[in-house]
Amino acid sequence: MKVWHVTRTLYGGAGIYAQRLSEALRNAGVDSWTLSSDECAAYGARSLDESQSSLASFSTRVTRSLSHRLTSAPFHTLANMNTYSGEEMPQPGDVIHLHSLTGWMGLRGLKALIPDGVKVFWTVHDLWPLSGGCILYSGCDAFRSRCDNCPVLNYGFKNLAKMELSHKENFIAKYGVQPIANSSWIADQIRHSRVFDGVDEVPIVPPIIDPVYFESNIPDIRHDLQISDEKIVVSMGARAITDRYKGIPEFLTAIANRPRLAERCVILLFGEGHLDFQEALDVRILGRLNSASEIAKVYSASDVFVSPSVMETFGMALAEAQACGTPVAAFDVGGVRDAVSDECRDFIVPNGDMELLLDAIESIAAKSVASERGWRVCRDWTKARFAPDVIGKRQSALYESSPSIQPRD
Repeated sequence: MKVWHVTRTLYGGAGIYAQRLSEALRNAGVDSWTLSSDECAAYGARSLDESQSSLASFSTRVTRSLSHRLTSAPFHTLANMNTYSGEEMPQPGDVIHLHSLTGWMGLRGLKALIPDGVKVFWTVHDLWPLSGGCILYSGCDAFRSRCDNCPVLNYGFKNLAKMELSHKENFIAKYGVQPIANSSWIADQIRHSRVFDGVDEVPIVPPIIDPVYFESNIPDIRHDLQISDEKIVVSMGARAITDRYKGIPEFLTAIANRPRLAERCVILLFGEGHLDFQEALDVRILGRLNSASEIAKVYSASDVFVSPSVMETFGMALAEAQACGTPVAAFDVGGVRDAVSDECRDFIVPNGDMELLLDAIESIAAKSVASERGWRVCRDWTKARFAPDVIGKRQSALYESSPSIQPRD
């Protein structure tokens, strides 16, 4: 038996989740591989190439174009017609584990990929597997019923969401897809969704933290950045620092309006993009960091890592920062509480309340000043929950304990 992790790309949250999980499973003795659209050189990874059917490719391009033109927010569909092939493909008796498919593989491709006699799992990393096309949760719970009158689709096309939801519901029922959540919050969304109607027990398998973050000898970069020992080092990061859901510009504005705190802080900001901010702020733009070891240096050098994001299904950066011993502060959204230990629970504040978030930073700074060497959180909490061997064993047990494969119509 082989386990095949299917994800559009090996990069980004879901792709990294799939890669780390596959490696952890191999270390636990499971024959585990990833399948993606990326050209794969890494061990354990295989590439899938699109079929050369001109009709399917044309149909897919039209579908993708329309999905962007007819909506006011990110919207993706399973209507893509392309099929995919690779050097090695899933066989009867294997396990297929779906991750992120948005904007990539549609129903036709999935049906061609999934042979009879396999178990199919789907880790829900965001709202898309549950919805009529939306990726981010913005307070709309229509996915719990029929996705009627979709607020992001233009007038005259609102039934597309209802059709999309129906396609997912039929696919999940036909293949007996078993959901896995990456957090308690996602598990609750699955239980209330239409596509997984009747599912009560939803296993939770959180992301794996790269062992780099657990290392005890992470280099101190404060000296290299010429940061005074008297300063409070606040770090923040995202794939794109301009992402409106990450709240970084709003945070910079808010801290600039609290000058007595701002003048005590140095802000380390990593991620792609450019932001304007007040000259009074000491912001060090680090750009895109390409490795876990680089990010670990930033976490370790920080007195606090801050997440002003207005939606997180888990909160990976929060868990990583604590693995480095760094306290965290964040908005109480989505699955954030699963990523935060009891030591930092008081610094999780109501969503959107920037003033309370700044208060949390001041409280952490006060604890750090009171401690001779700066306040650090216990790293054992994250290691016990998110280390590769812990998650690998949990996921392997789920494959073994899942129900037998049911005949398909």
